[in-house]
Amino acid sequence: MAELENMTVAEAYLELLSLRGVDCFFANPGTDFASLVEAFARREEEGKSGPRPITVPHEIPLISMAQGYYLATGRPQVAMVHVNVGTANALGGVMAAHRGRIPVLFSAGRTPITEEGNLASRTAHIHWGQESYDQAAMVREYVKWDYELRTPSQLESVLDRALTLAMTDPKGPVYLTLPREILAAPMDHAPFQPEARYDLPTFYPDPEKVDRAADFLARAKCPIVITTSVGRSPEGVKALVDLADKAGIAVCPTLFQEYMNFPFDHPCHQGFGTNPLFSKADVILVVDCAVPWIPKLQKPDSSAKIIQVGIDPFHGEYPMRSFPSDLTIQGESSHVLSELARAFERHPEKDQSILDVRKEALKESHQALGKEGERAALQRSGDVPLDHQWVSHHVRALLEDDMVVVDEAIGSMIDRVPLLPGNYFSCPHAGYLGWGMGAALGIKLGRPESTVVALVGDGSYMFGVPSACHFVSQAYQIPILIILYNNQSYHAVKRATLGLYPEGLAAQKNHFPMSSLEPTAHFEKICEAFGGYGERVEAPDQVGPALERALHAVRHEKRQALLNMVCKKP
Repeated sequence: MAELENMTVAEAYLELLSLRGVDCFFANPGTDFASLVEAFARREEEGKSGPRPITVPHEIPLISMAQGYYLATGRPQVAMVHVNVGTANALGGVMAAHRGRIPVLFSAGRTPITEEGNLASRTAHIHWGQESYDQAAMVREYVKWDYELRTPSQLESVLDRALTLAMTDPKGPVYLTLPREILAAPMDHAPFQPEARYDLPTFYPDPEKVDRAADFLARAKCPIVITTSVGRSPEGVKALVDLADKAGIAVCPTLFQEYMNFPFDHPCHQGFGTNPLFSKADVILVVDCAVPWIPKLQKPDSSAKIIQVGIDPFHGEYPMRSFPSDLTIQGESSHVLSELARAFERHPEKDQSILDVRKEALKESHQALGKEGERAALQRSGDVPLDHQWVSHHVRALLEDDMVVVDEAIGSMIDRVPLLPGNYFSCPHAGYLGWGMGAALGIKLGRPESTVVALVGDGSYMFGVPSACHFVSQAYQIPILIILYNNQSYHAVKRATLGLYPEGLAAQKNHFPMSSLEPTAHFEKICEAFGGYGERVEAPDQVGPALERALHAVRHEKRQALLNMVCKKP
């Protein structure tokens, strides 16, 4: 047990975080951090290890770095900001963590409660201006739990509850406010437990429902799987591969998948998003997927049996979601899929000859799919400005299966590379731009031996507060490769306008107000300003060589690199 003699609450808090395995304290500090600054200084003087303070000069990459570190290590970290204003700046990242079910101990100081009479009473005019009636109100909808530390004696109970709830499925961020007076207060002398006494629950499926699902699959003529996030765990990918192999099921990850969910080189992989098999499907297995299809654009046949699988199959965090479910199996997806594969294998009506024919048909369509993607890229090999498919063609050739890719470039098609499970991450579906670079830095911090590649559009690059990201990369020696798909536009805005008004005036004139990001900038110069390698690429024959130069800078010179790929406007 850790002794707490002569400690402030701030010092005790850091000691407790260290005991609970928290490696990093991502911080954007303010006047509320004074006791924490002193506590870190004392820990350093006394030679104590962890948690490591990481100064991130903006809240957007700060919260994304905490998410990235968890994605790399499986351990939640602290992301602390300055009172209510820091909370407001970080809110988009908290939304992303919430929708992505990524646990983060998100915390903030609280402006001093007392006007005088305490060591930590108010000493600046902002201490009046930054007080809220309910600071957590702005974030409460997007966290699993929020609380304000009220007395020193409850510190251990509060922190253990925060971490336990963050890590209990469905995982997600929690929010803890820390008043300045409490952080500066002396700590009670009761020792801490060496570890939290909470065993996290495990969620296994109902065996009867698994048998019913196996029966659906055994009788099906055209079963398909739709998923967004089964790759949240490598075990989930392995279980889905096993089921697909045994049952000959077409796997169709959604177009905007959050993880590497299924190997692209597997013959059962039938492409991303809806495809011709969707309208023929008689059994649709929806696994870890909030939005399996867009009802306005396409629906499955009304006779198709829908099976929804996941920890929270109906995604209760979404205010409105009405996808049908003829059979709902609640449980951790890797467990559900493993049990389903076993139940299918022993099903008495399974016909191996039918399965063999189906597998052969899937193999043929899969081969055609791979050739089509390469053919489309090669057809655009001479385009100036660059075509994004030509850029992606070279990026795919550069990648090795043990590299880590963080993808915030819509339509990059990098998910078509046979990366290992746990090595591909795309942004959560909160629609929050600016996630990618911070997440990539957090992943690199958690996996220093890995080569991490961040793919971003010019819009998401600017949203990500690039100067803060490049500063962190340089200051903490976290070299990543950033490939910037610079199409000088908000493509999603243009696409949405065309979807609603295909024959409207904007479409007729090819003029879409508020969707242009022209004139473009020399973004590579920002990276250079922080000691990195930067290059602007405009010639098609220079895409491959530029990628090799940038990768050399990251791997051998140990510095960040950014390639500004000037692409044509969509």
